[in-house]
Amino acid sequence: MNITRRHALKIGSVSAIIGTVSSLSKTVFAEWPAAAFDTTAYEDSYAAVTNGVEPQEGGVNIEAPEIASNGATVPVTVSTDIENVKSISVLVEKNPRPYIATFFINENIEATISTRVKMRETSNVVAIVETDNGKFIAKQSVKVTAGGCA
Repeated sequence: MNITRRHALKIGSVSAIIGTVSSLSKTVFAEWPAAAFDTTAYEDSYAAVTNGVEPQEGGVNIEAPEIASNGATVPVTVSTDIENVKSISVLVEKNPRPYIATFFINENIEATISTRVKMRETSNVVAIVETDNGKFIAKQSVKVTAGGCA
């Protein structure tokens, strides 16, 4: 078989791409928390995030408006000074799908996240911070005047 230089380069390029993607897929792409996203009851979402560990109160700060005129875009910032933070999860108690997101925190960055959430009605925004020393929780009530969820 006669292999040209162009053919050898194509084979080498495809092999390099396949090798890179397969080695990165386990480390770069976060695990999809399908069980949490599929839940429609707050208790089930809470259980999926906490995995049976009861979070302690304190050390977690939530910044959200007391009154949101538009429930379609409610700004939420969660921060903590607790060390060795692994993740920050956000839930909204009375949403049709209470689980909003989990943000995985690198040990070399500040444990602060900001996002916008949709809220159907007046409800508590719940933040759960997972650390090496356990889980911590904070809640803040947000009054919604015009709901953002169907």
